[in-house]
Amino acid sequence: MLKVLRSGMMRAHLLIVMGFLTTFLAGCQRVQDDIYTSAMAFERARANLELTHVSAGDIDFALLTGGNPNGETILMVHGFGADKDSWVRLAIELKDTYHLIAVDLAGHGESSLYKNNKGEELGFLITSQAARLNALLDKLKIKKVHLMGNSMGGAIGLAFAALYPQRLQSLVLLDNAGIESPRESEFFKLLDKGENPLIARKPGDYFELLDFVMSEKPFIPWPVSAVMERKAIARVDLNDKVFADLMKSQAEMGEADFVNSMLTTIKTPSLIIWGEEDRVLDVSCVKVMETYMPNAKSVILPGIGHVPMVEAPEQVSVAFRNFVANL
Repeated sequence: MLKVLRSGMMRAHLLIVMGFLTTFLAGCQRVQDDIYTSAMAFERARANLELTHVSAGDIDFALLTGGNPNGETILMVHGFGADKDSWVRLAIELKDTYHLIAVDLAGHGESSLYKNNKGEELGFLITSQAARLNALLDKLKIKKVHLMGNSMGGAIGLAFAALYPQRLQSLVLLDNAGIESPRESEFFKLLDKGENPLIARKPGDYFELLDFVMSEKPFIPWPVSAVMERKAIARVDLNDKVFADLMKSQAEMGEADFVNSMLTTIKTPSLIIWGEEDRVLDVSCVKVMETYMPNAKSVILPGIGHVPMVEAPEQVSVAFRNFVANL
């Protein structure tokens, strides 16, 4: 009888402790969420950006818009697994001169994720994402933009330049995907082994991801990075689908000869910015684009990784302003 009582008391005690821990952790997450929301609002305010939502084509888009309403428009397109806030640090450098639009692509951030606004399953091929951006510009009644794309966003930029050249004043590619590099990157070597460091699957993965993509990592307060990690892990299935479509796009484009042939058709004045320490996409990609793109110039940033607009926004701003001044 005594053993039964003790066992019951232990279970009750355990339930109380578990209940306390659950409440405590939920409270911690709420505090983290509040800090994250405040931090994002502060950074967006510094960049003079406001959140807006626009339905265009079959997608509900979330955008950060702001800057100089009388300036030329820059459309900022993030990379795989990222979102519109990837551009906030660069927006701070450009806000006085340019009208800025940072977009959440379909499958990312606060835009349509799994289904379009007709209830149909979404696909994430590069050409589909480019067509969606074209529909967005139609809806916003913007005729021409400087398109900035990082990583996957740069691959979308290349497709956009090939499909809709009349809409571009310039194309700015920051460590862009879509090119077969002469030298294999660390990322593709890991991918061959069945590892993908760009997808966070468990606690700790997201912090390793940040270390992998950035050589010059800015300070990110722990509560903010903790929320970012939770968000990334929560969307692992969606990231798997988006990444599969990204690889499918690459396979459909075919061999390097096809890609290089496409590059020769891009007459848009183009600026290639690349972090020399990029572990995701090797800097040798730059030589390929310099060879085949007739109107391309390049800037290599020493000591910088895969996301220059986050790691070195001042340098990216200077490179872009110098490029535009000499168009």
